[in-house]
Amino acid sequence: MRVISIVGAIAVFIGFAVLSVALIVVDWKPWTTLDSVWMNVLGIIFAAALLRVADIQARPSESGLAVKNMIRTRTFAWGQILGVTFSPEGDDPWPILDLADGTTYSVMAIQHADGPRAHEECRRLRMLIARWTHFKED
Repeated sequence: MRVISIVGAIAVFIGFAVLSVALIVVDWKPWTTLDSVWMNVLGIIFAAALLRVADIQARPSESGLAVKNMIRTRTFAWGQILGVTFSPEGDDPWPILDLADGTTYSVMAIQHADGPRAHEECRRLRMLIARWTHFKED
């Protein structure tokens, strides 16, 4: 996903830039310099969104799990994570962490569209949660 997003961002940026200049060069009457500027701004915005997709990740460490989604990055201590839910049928596009405070959090780094690789990564995440999460009995 990372490679596709980076290549897509480059293609979108170059495509918007070339098209905006080409429409000025061919002297298309409705097209103005301001339109060209706006088209380049849109190309930059779309490319930036694709680069943000390329940066989605989940990084485990001994202290916890850092989950970087599209907009937000959160770090969870292993004790905060009760488990992970991931539908084999694809009901959810990505795994969902069940947290000790009763909330949930999506892990966009593992996409159901990745098929068997996604299920293997989810099994690995479950193994890490089982290994590092220790609950104290009341």
